Amino acid sequence: MKKITFALCMLICSSSIAQTAYVSDELEIMVRSGKSASHRIIATLKSGKRITVLEQDQASGYSKIALSATKNGWVLSRLLRNTPSAKSRLNKAEKTLAALKTKFSASSEQLNLLGKQKSGLDSETSELKKSNSELSRELSELQKVSSNAVEILGERNQLQQRVVSIEREFESLKRETDTLKNSEALDWFLAGSGVLLFGIFLGFILPKLSWRKKSSWNSSF
Repeated sequence: MKKITFALCMLICSSSIAQTAYVSDELEIMVRSGKSASHRIIATLKSGKRITVLEQDQASGYSKIALSATKNGWVLSRLLRNTPSAKSRLNKAEKTLAALKTKFSASSEQLNLLGKQKSGLDSETSELKKSNSELSRELSELQKVSSNAVEILGERNQLQQRVVSIEREFESLKRETDTLKNSEALDWFLAGSGVLLFGIFLGFILPKLSWRKKSSWNSSF
């Protein structure tokens, strides 16, 4: 009974302790003054740090690296990799993902803006179509009016020509009338002159005739 109780207790304890975990990617490399663990540590490098390898010693398993333009050190060659660490790649991927999200957000906003602009353009296009239809109708009416105006203008020109012709005929008739009036006046003038001359002639002749008759009568007695 005690054994069963102990087993259950161990099971419960182990269940309460067990949990999912991951090995940390954090790692610091010791940089030493020489190519052995007995040399003093002069610096530490965090995981993912990019360095320049100057020399590799296969016998000691250390590599010489450049810490700066004037300072060098030694690290274990087995701790170096030809590719960036997983954490570094993850950070880069997260930055890239964040940039893509930002770009996607900007693209979405731009797409929404373009959608609104398209809606506005569609509305403007509809208004322009209506205006175009109205302008076409007005143009058709203007063409009809213009056609009528051309006909009216032609008729007006014909009437003007007719008026000019009538005015010319009137002037011609007026001149003929004036000529006839002048001719009749001349005829009356000549007739009057003839009558006057005839009267003068009679006035001059008749007295002489009556004097002769008296003379002849007196001589006969």
